[in-house]
Amino acid sequence: MRLRMAMDKCGKSSKFEPFMKRNIFRPIHLGVCIGLLFATPVFGDGGGLAPTAQMRTEIIHMVRCLGGIHYAHRPLSSLPLDEVLDVYLNNLDGTHMFFLQSDVDEIHSRYNLTLDIFLNSGSIKPAFGIYELFQERVNDRIDDVLQMLAGDLQLGDLESYCPDRKDAPWPENEESAQELWRQRVEFEYINALLEEERNPKFSQMANVLVGEKAAGQEINDAKDLPTDNAEDASEQLAPRARERLIKRYKRLREAVNDVEPWMIQEWFLDSVASLYDPHSSFLSADSWEEFQYLMTHSFFGIGTILQDDEGYCKIVEIYPGSPAEASKQLHPGDRIIAVGQGDAEPVELLGMRFSRAAKLIRGTKGTTVTLIIQPVGADPSERKIVRIVRDEVQLMAQRARAHLYKVPDGTGQTIPIGYVKLPAFYSSDESHADSNSYGDVKELLLKLGERRARGIILDLRGNSGGILEEAVSIGGLFMPKLPVVQVRDSEGTAQVLFSSDAEPTCTDPLLILTSKQSVSASEILAGSLQCYGRALIVGDGTTYGKGSVQAILPIGQSLLYVPDGLKLGAVRITFQKWYLPNGNSIQQCGVRADIPMPSTNDYLPFGEEHLDHPLPWDSITPALGDGDFVLPEFVRPVTRELISFLSEKNAQRREMDEWKLFEEQLQLFKERMERKTFSLQIDERRWQKKEDSVRNDRLKKKIRELAQNTYEREDIFVDAAPGGDFGERMQKYLDSTTGDDDLPEFDIHLRESLRILADWIGWQV
Repeated sequence: MRLRMAMDKCGKSSKFEPFMKRNIFRPIHLGVCIGLLFATPVFGDGGGLAPTAQMRTEIIHMVRCLGGIHYAHRPLSSLPLDEVLDVYLNNLDGTHMFFLQSDVDEIHSRYNLTLDIFLNSGSIKPAFGIYELFQERVNDRIDDVLQMLAGDLQLGDLESYCPDRKDAPWPENEESAQELWRQRVEFEYINALLEEERNPKFSQMANVLVGEKAAGQEINDAKDLPTDNAEDASEQLAPRARERLIKRYKRLREAVNDVEPWMIQEWFLDSVASLYDPHSSFLSADSWEEFQYLMTHSFFGIGTILQDDEGYCKIVEIYPGSPAEASKQLHPGDRIIAVGQGDAEPVELLGMRFSRAAKLIRGTKGTTVTLIIQPVGADPSERKIVRIVRDEVQLMAQRARAHLYKVPDGTGQTIPIGYVKLPAFYSSDESHADSNSYGDVKELLLKLGERRARGIILDLRGNSGGILEEAVSIGGLFMPKLPVVQVRDSEGTAQVLFSSDAEPTCTDPLLILTSKQSVSASEILAGSLQCYGRALIVGDGTTYGKGSVQAILPIGQSLLYVPDGLKLGAVRITFQKWYLPNGNSIQQCGVRADIPMPSTNDYLPFGEEHLDHPLPWDSITPALGDGDFVLPEFVRPVTRELISFLSEKNAQRREMDEWKLFEEQLQLFKERMERKTFSLQIDERRWQKKEDSVRNDRLKKKIRELAQNTYEREDIFVDAAPGGDFGERMQKYLDSTTGDDDLPEFDIHLRESLRILADWIGWQV
């Protein structure tokens, strides 16, 4: 399902494109980011609603932009428009629970051959008609659910339910729909019961129900399930669980009936744009006005980018320097189930309009927000309470910082290795200080050089982009003036951007640490240094793989005739692609690690290739001929022989206890992510949760033991502005961060990267 995202805190963004050659429409750039900063709920309301006056102008403008300005240069008539209907239906009914297959067939039969006529004439009447049917189906189904919740729910059958239905077919008929909803309600009822059991008032009861079942014991038959006190417990908890579900479905009904015409317009036009690529979209006049306000005003919140995920509020990114990052208790993929203000009882979000849910998370600086979290990969009933004090994003935490590690070489000696963490590519405008990422990284490299660091690790994990020119400039710190990136427009014209330094600041061995969350500008920097043989890439198998550039085209500033007084929206459109100096795109494939390491990201559908209709990978003419890809003699290039040597050493260390622990963590995470079906027997679910809890506790104990063997390090910060105390403030910020469940920091990817770089330095001697 393709949905937009909202940021609970934003101000003046650091993610803006630095250039655009064609400014016919005077576009406003969003930058190297993976989503818009707005909320778009899953459901809308079409009953009694109709298109507004300005929609015809906006629709015609969008159709022309997609056909004439989009990088793909494809007219609307060349697209499989039946897929527009599929996307729209999936955006409305992502779990395939409300529409029947006969509804879907009827919609396609009615609109497949006429949809392009509607769009070219500036009409989206089919969108409103489809929504009216959806509204009817939802209201009828909620009536049935409320009736079920008022009756007896049977939880004794040995059957299971799969809540992930995005790829499942729609129910064939009313009978199959009723059976599906029976299972769905029983599944949610069990989850609600298990949540109630986590209440301290019922915790002792839950322990009695689970009994002394040992971790790893399997349930093979109904007779193996405990029965003592289970029925009594369910009777005590049932009223609270039922009331929770009743409120949830009533909120869902309200959300379905409480929308405005512009919401339907956005959902439908986004469905059209999604056939071009996943980053192009439409902003209604209301969304465009809110976006402009957000870009010039600061909001206070926790610093997360949120996405509507089939009715749940899911975290997709945590902003560097934010209260959420400082807490170390939130992770991409976590779902926010409920939000509480201060000491007030949390309000459940499921079924609430997404834009309203996002606003509940935002708030006044200094106030406390209580989040009820469903951790990624956990049992659907698992909950974690996280309390965070709202604040502005700490911009200083986005600035580069460094450490000097002393890594044992196996002979009783240590090797000094420099480490530079770069959370984003920023300029002085974004950091509100006389600084930029290029200047900060250069200063840190010089300080590490003064401390005789013999190699450098540049950590780009979680760096989702920023100012492209900063990434290009930083490339010049590690290699002489050479092409860093090529930017190609839809006309086929490529612009080559060069690093500006005549001589590199650092000529020592360079290892770049990347992850699936390394996006756009970070991919360009890592990829360009890799293709010159200047850097060794270590980390997740690939980076994100976003190789395209977007801009916002305000409709009111277009070449179309716009009647006076109309309040118009804007179009976000992909109009350029990035290419590395060797001509290869990073689109979909990302930057591949020379030495890949296992990661939880291996089991998450995260990255450009997992989005619908991504632009294809391709290549263009290299910026330099093959004979010109030569580094100076004083810079030793990364060779296949070196990669083979370091890979072998890395493989040997996989037998260490810390790697075995990490593999055990990954196996548990993998099992949870692959667990698609859940029992509708509450006792079996209790036992499964107990088993997961026992394994978690055992892993945490081992982490605490292994984390004691840390490498000695010295913290290094950039100099403060005149009269400032940046280093002191940064250290205070870092010291204030708290770990997940008070676990000590144990970054196995960084530890292994330090050892890999130490092997490289030893190999050179």
